[in-house]
Order: sequence, then structure tokens, then C-alpha cells
Amino acid sequence: MPVFPPAEGGPLRRRVSDFFFEHPLDARRLVAAGSALVLVAVLGAVAWPRPADDLPTHLPFVTIPPSTTTMSAEVVVHVAGAVLRPGLYHRPAGDRVADLLEAAGGPLDEADLDRLNLAEPLMDGIRIWVPSVDEPQDPLPTPEAGTGPVDLNRASAAQLESLTGVGPSLAAAILDYRGRFGPFGSVDDLLAVSGIGPAKLAGLREQVRVAPTG
Repeated sequence: MPVFPPAEGGPLRRRVSDFFFEHPLDARRLVAAGSALVLVAVLGAVAWPRPADDLPTHLPFVTIPPSTTTMSAEVVVHVAGAVLRPGLYHRPAGDRVADLLEAAGGPLDEADLDRLNLAEPLMDGIRIWVPSVDEPQDPLPTPEAGTGPVDLNRASAAQLESLTGVGPSLAAAILDYRGRFGPFGSVDDLLAVSGIGPAKLAGLREQVRVAPTG
């Protein structure tokens, strides 16, 4: 290969010219440089971040965790008050109070359904009291009778409304929160319910409780 003297010009041009003058290219150097470029391209393609959805599931390093969401097949609830057939019922998980009333033969003519949240999801072990015009309060012993605080995870709408400072709308909000997010872990969880602030919680703290489960 002919060798040329370094070209005159600016620093960059002289530097490039000096490189080729001192290190003339040959076939082996070209092959080595090409191989290096191919290797860099392959490594870049492998290491480039890829969305998780694009990863093939058959690769040994890809693990798709199984679903851990479990739900009981049924719940056991007690319906009492102004219904045709009060008693204990086994209902599919996900049923609402309205489904329970239908299974119990429907409410009686004198039932006051405005005091119930018909859309409330059923929880295992709960008792649903259907009030009537003649009997608006649940005869089951309540805190007013000296039996202790109301269990937030088992209280009906009527029991919640019996608490000082709790009306139908706030009772419905408590039941809605319990239905959407599950049982209360502590009395302090009431702060997450719309309409309950620190002052309201302080007034309710001695009236309610969260019974241990399991």
C-alpha cells in the first residue's frame, strides 16, 4: 500500500492524516474493526431496555407471578326484621343487600327501605336488619342498652345511625367504605371515610370498636 506523508492543514486534519500515516490500514485491521462494530451492535440490541410485555414468556429469566387475589365462594348472613322469610342465608360472594332481600322473599309492605343501603356488599357474618314503620330500631341489644361499642365491621345501617353524631348519610358512607375497601383495621381508619374528621372521630371513638378477626 502506498504511504503518503502527513497532510498539511488544521490540527484535526493533521491528526487524522498522522493516524493513517503511522497506522496504515490492511485487510486484517479492517476485518477486526468490522467484527468489533458487529459485536457492539449485538450487545446493544440485547441490553437495550424492552417493555415487559415484549419479553417472551418461555425464557428462563422471565417469571410471570400468579394471581394472589382470592375470594370466598360464599358468605353467611343473617337477615331479620320486615322481610317475608327472615333467617340465616348462604349467599354467593359479591351479592348485595338487595339480593339478600330477594332471596328472603322480599320486604314486607311496612318495610322502611330508605333506612337501608340496598347496594351494600354482603360481608360474611353480618346481620342485616330491615326496619319497618312500626319497628324502626333493631331490637338486638345495642350500645344504648349498655352492651358496649358497635363493631364497625358488623354494624348495620340502623346500628350506625344509633351512634351520636351519625345520620343516614354518614352511616351510608361508612358502609360504602367498608364494602369497597374491606373490614376496618382499627377505629382510626374512620378518618378515611368522607365526612369524618379528627373531631368527629374523637366523638365516635368510645362508641365504636373493631373486633379481632380470625
